[in-house]
Amino acid sequence: MNLPQMKILIILFMVLTIVGCKSDVNSPDELNAEALELYKFETVENDLALLKGGGMPLPEGDAVFSIGWNEIFRPFDDDSHIKGMAFAVAFGDTNTESTNFPRVGLDMGTINIGYAGNQIQMHKMFHHRRGTAYSLFNRPFGGSDVLLEYVPSTGYTFDISGSENFTATTITLLSPASLINITSHNHSDLIDPQQDLTITWDGGNSEGKIAIRVMAHFNPQHRGGMKGKHLPGIHPPGPRPSDAVVVILDSNPGQYTFTAEQIQNLISELGANKIVIDVSQFDLGEIEHEGKVLHTAMRNGNSVMLKIQ
Repeated sequence: MNLPQMKILIILFMVLTIVGCKSDVNSPDELNAEALELYKFETVENDLALLKGGGMPLPEGDAVFSIGWNEIFRPFDDDSHIKGMAFAVAFGDTNTESTNFPRVGLDMGTINIGYAGNQIQMHKMFHHRRGTAYSLFNRPFGGSDVLLEYVPSTGYTFDISGSENFTATTITLLSPASLINITSHNHSDLIDPQQDLTITWDGGNSEGKIAIRVMAHFNPQHRGGMKGKHLPGIHPPGPRPSDAVVVILDSNPGQYTFTAEQIQNLISELGANKIVIDVSQFDLGEIEHEGKVLHTAMRNGNSVMLKIQ
């Protein structure tokens, strides 16, 4: 091998080494993890926005503890089982510049939810833009594989171990005697987006506020060589709460109609071929803990995924 050839090989080796280092620093796996972790917080943020619309006086207060059944995160391929989800967040003093998650979440130690002889540990998550929050949401909305079972008229207790920023305590919420049930549609029903969409349901109490969301639903999207992992900017599979049309009703009429224009705008902007309808009713409360105001919500809901014709 002559000297010019050796020089070319050395330069080529250096280029490949530099490219490899840059790939490690900004690897798709790391960017992917960052995007999905923030997506988990986005789920909590949109639930906070919905609770605010339903009457919870946010951003006032120091924490939110919420439990709900059969809402937007329900596994649509297994509608024979009632699934219970939950989240908890305590707010610090540092602003996040997020409308629905206004202050950084505090570490509260470990949180378990106990009910009817069962105990489930909540998934603790952290993001440098949001701080700490806790959830029992299915993936990709959260990191939980085990969810809450529904037991009517039963106490569900958040057992909080505490930290230097939030002292230990317990908070108990009472589950509803019966759940809201959507009666107008079944999972995977086909709808015509050129027609108005009327949703009917039964259950819940007649006086409590009702929140209705319609969201675009995305199928998994992959790119070659990524082994099925999602890249930043690509929607994870499932409903997209941040792009929802939300309606808050002051009472429980048992039905609501979305216009064809609302449905068409939603699916055309986001390119979805399915939508998810979520109907929820909240039992809101407020307790004090060492000078802090803690908001609570027991959420009673139902959801269906509908295919676009």
